[in-house]
Amino acid sequence: MSVRNMQSNPHIWEQLGWEDMSATEQQLWSALGWDQDRWDDNNAPASSDKEWSDLNQQEQYAARGLGFSEALWNGTEDQ
Repeated sequence: MSVRNMQSNPHIWEQLGWEDMSATEQQLWSALGWDQDRWDDNNAPASSDKEWSDLNQQEQYAARGLGFSEALWNGTEDQ
């Protein structure tokens, strides 16, 4: 598996440990500022507080790769 289909449910990511993700998923989350320590500690990086329009091009690409759209990104809060 390279990137799982979250089926418009971004909270599936919260149910996974870093080690449960594929290398591609880890790379995409890394582009958004996450690493294993942050993920395991639920210590969100700055990108998680940004609106879609404030994400840089690389962050938007990563978010899209993980299944987020602009509306889904802006409407999702970290649990």
